[in-house]
Amino acid sequence: MSPVLPFASPILSGETWLEVDLLDPHLSLGWTVLGEGWARTNKAIWHKVSDGDLSPTEDPKQYFRKRLIDTGRSDSDLIGFLTSASLLDYSESVSTLSDVWVRVVGTVGLGNAVHVAESSNLLEYYGTINLLIQTSVPLSLSASIEAVSVATEARTAAVLDARIPVEAGRIATGTGTDCIGIVSPDRNCAEIYVGKHTDIGRLIGKSVYEVVTVGIRKWKENVEDRKKK
Repeated sequence: MSPVLPFASPILSGETWLEVDLLDPHLSLGWTVLGEGWARTNKAIWHKVSDGDLSPTEDPKQYFRKRLIDTGRSDSDLIGFLTSASLLDYSESVSTLSDVWVRVVGTVGLGNAVHVAESSNLLEYYGTINLLIQTSVPLSLSASIEAVSVATEARTAAVLDARIPVEAGRIATGTGTDCIGIVSPDRNCAEIYVGKHTDIGRLIGKSVYEVVTVGIRKWKENVEDRKKK
């Protein structure tokens, strides 16, 4: 029997907002623009910016909060992603195994793609990979850290497989501004291990790889369409 998947679909508001309501309180871990670190949350929000909206010297946290307030949205109890990647092209993957599931929602842009050993200090574009990973089971802090590691490895594998050329003859391993947020139910009896040999770890790897792979394909198609215009 497949597990019940009690979550709401992502909501797009035009081309500039994408919201994922988690329905119940969750613990979160990540380095998102808003709600970073180890926190509690009930929603994830993406905001699309153009490369001219946010200068490299401007504080992205303050910019994001102002945009939320300007549009009548709350800036509390949420994790927030900023990107110039298309929100219309977001991808979602749900993987299940036995009685557990993992959902990943992500947006992909490679405007500042880099190789980790050759990354530049210059930031000209804000295309980035933003991933929300939601698990059906509670995760301890240490398990959430391990989940971030698994998700990062899966993202990097997908980017490497896409073979995006960057500086010094290398291929990209990610972008300079990738963000990952792991969220799990705020309940007791938390899992303490989420490695690649566990059910949750395997599901995280599978769904993250799928979302990033699909997102890169969409990004490449958009680049080709712009070249033709």
